[in-house]
Amino acid sequence: MPTQRPFIIGIDGRSGAGKTTLTAQLAAVLERRHDVTVFHLEDIYPGWNGLEQGIGQYVNEVLKPLRRGEDAHWTAWDWLTNEPGTPRLTRAAEIILVEGVGACNDLARPLLNSSVWVELPAALRKKRAMERDGRSYEKFWDVWAEQEQSYLAADPVWENAEVLHPGPAPELTESPEDGQGQS
Repeated sequence: MPTQRPFIIGIDGRSGAGKTTLTAQLAAVLERRHDVTVFHLEDIYPGWNGLEQGIGQYVNEVLKPLRRGEDAHWTAWDWLTNEPGTPRLTRAAEIILVEGVGACNDLARPLLNSSVWVELPAALRKKRAMERDGRSYEKFWDVWAEQEQSYLAADPVWENAEVLHPGPAPELTESPEDGQGQS
């Protein structure tokens, strides 16, 4: 049975910009008072050459059911074997955070309540990505960056985002006394 219509926030940006960090911090604050689900697009991209296909799968298999207040059933990508992995479920919730390259694409935007673009200079993004994922990502950086460039040339997401966030994400905290966020 569908839950009431959720509030869905998309967090988009290039690799290494700080999307996952911002999403985790936002979820930690929101979970204090709300039922929150987080979906990471990197779990559905079908490999290093699969940005476009992954965006389509995300919209159809994940975002559309969640928008209807239904749980989303989808198949994760197994990055170690480079093939489809296990079936997964992302549950519908009061607030849903979807993050990753393509989270706020032109097909997703009508299904989102709010969109965030996280921006960081290329050199800093690459440094952060290498620190996060190790040298194993280095040989794929250019392959992935070319796909990002093609995606963003056709769909300049930042021009349609409601929030432009200069990553990396600051520490988000909430004071129990006044309930107001601080950064």
